[in-house]
Amino acid sequence: MRLRTLNHLAVLLKFGIEKKGLATTEAAFFIPIFLFSTLAVVDLGFAGADRMDIDQALRAGAQVSMINITDETEVMNATLAALGETESGTVLPDGMCNPGQTCVTATFQCECDAGVATACASICPATGEPPSAYLTIDAARRQEGIIFPEYDVSSSIQVQTR
Repeated sequence: MRLRTLNHLAVLLKFGIEKKGLATTEAAFFIPIFLFSTLAVVDLGFAGADRMDIDQALRAGAQVSMINITDETEVMNATLAALGETESGTVLPDGMCNPGQTCVTATFQCECDAGVATACASICPATGEPPSAYLTIDAARRQEGIIFPEYDVSSSIQVQTR
């Protein structure tokens, strides 16, 4: 009985010292983690590139608003042209933009008090001056991820024109 126990102990010690198959076992654990991490980084890279494109297009729309202050359509068209698109996408029932399109909105609004809309032709009663005029441009593009679920990459810019 004692000899048998020693044989088992010798087999266990030999198993602990043996290195065959160790690289395969390590690879089986780490390759999926490495691939998942790589795909996640690529996914975030595509989203970052889309966000930079949208930000650049919003700046182009803001520059047009400095020339043509109240024409929301002209500002939207300039924003879309900077993205290489001709028409704005529509927001689907799931709250996200059409795949392959960018949803762009431009809103012109005048305010006497912060956040309180007023007619642009009026005079603010408290100051006796014309109201401040703001143009807000919003843009969103659906990001179809490799790893992550679909989501909108969006950005917004507000320009005070008066």
